[in-house]
Amino acid sequence: MKRILAWTVPVLLVLGTAGLGAAGWYYSGMVIDPSGGQNSYPLEVTEATADQVTLKGGGDTAAPGTYGLTWKDGNATLGKVISTGPGTVTREVLKVRRGELKPGVRGYLDRWVWANEDPESALGLPYKKVKIRSELGEFPAWQTEGKSKTWVIAVHGRNANASEALRITPAFHRLGMPVLGISYRNDAGAPAGPDGKFHLGATEWEEVAAAISYARSQGAGGVVLYGYSMGGGIVAMAARKLPKEPIRGIVLDSPVMDWNGPIEAGAREQGVPLWLASVGQFVIERRTGISLAELNHVAHAQEFRMPVLLFVDDSDTGVPPGPALEFARVRSDLVNVVRTQGGGHVGSWNVDPEAYEKTVTDFATKLPMASL
Repeated sequence: MKRILAWTVPVLLVLGTAGLGAAGWYYSGMVIDPSGGQNSYPLEVTEATADQVTLKGGGDTAAPGTYGLTWKDGNATLGKVISTGPGTVTREVLKVRRGELKPGVRGYLDRWVWANEDPESALGLPYKKVKIRSELGEFPAWQTEGKSKTWVIAVHGRNANASEALRITPAFHRLGMPVLGISYRNDAGAPAGPDGKFHLGATEWEEVAAAISYARSQGAGGVVLYGYSMGGGIVAMAARKLPKEPIRGIVLDSPVMDWNGPIEAGAREQGVPLWLASVGQFVIERRTGISLAELNHVAHAQEFRMPVLLFVDDSDTGVPPGPALEFARVRSDLVNVVRTQGGGHVGSWNVDPEAYEKTVTDFATKLPMASL
């Protein structure tokens, strides 16, 4: 029996360690492997008329405000909730933009409103496609028109694209500020990083630096950096790494200010034990060479030197707002925080577009602009 135990225990330890490592590898991949964005359609249209639609399924279909409904070959803009029933929500239809909205259509509720579109097709705003050169190659971007010498550089979230910034583009257009919607490494159509993995802002900020150089080459005297979700973390890293000039201010919408929060939130959503999330964090660092401690912008809050406008939604379960709120508390001298309720992750605009845009406009007009 002792002989059996003598070799059985080490074998079990090896097998347990291997299993733990495999699980950590799998979970780390959920964080750092590009997935190409939304690829499922959890909602079913059960009724549709010219001015309202009834949706079945999903967990956030009754969220307040304005949203897009996107399906395989179509898109509609939805307004307020009209009524709710057992497992269904009926919402106002503001506009069917593409395709036919009819019973049987399967789609998803789209916080971007205009998924995978450009400023002209979505908003009727003139724009041009441009290439931004970084050390990895040429990165596609779009650029709207404007006479201001202060540009906005918009950075989308993880597995998203520049369309995420279309919601706020009209507000800056009214101010005459050009908006540059950029891509970064591992985006569709953009160069891949050396290892093909997301580095959660640790290297992606270099594309923001390249975008600033491009803007300045086109006559910009200053920039406002605007980041959503992981894009907020990328913007935060750029703000820490780059000289204050020419960054006049930054806007962060549901930003990842500390990756421990969303990694643990993702574990809970997937039913993964929190201790395994810790293993995943360890594996993430080993697979990418990044330091999650270095990406904790709350711990590095004293490195920020420019005004910050911060949006968080208290219903956000994907990126819990605690770290961002702590960042705002620590740097109350720089940060103006706006809290919404019911919008979820990057949903503060959707809750009340008019109020959101007014806040952004007020923030932008108070910054030291090169020329408005």
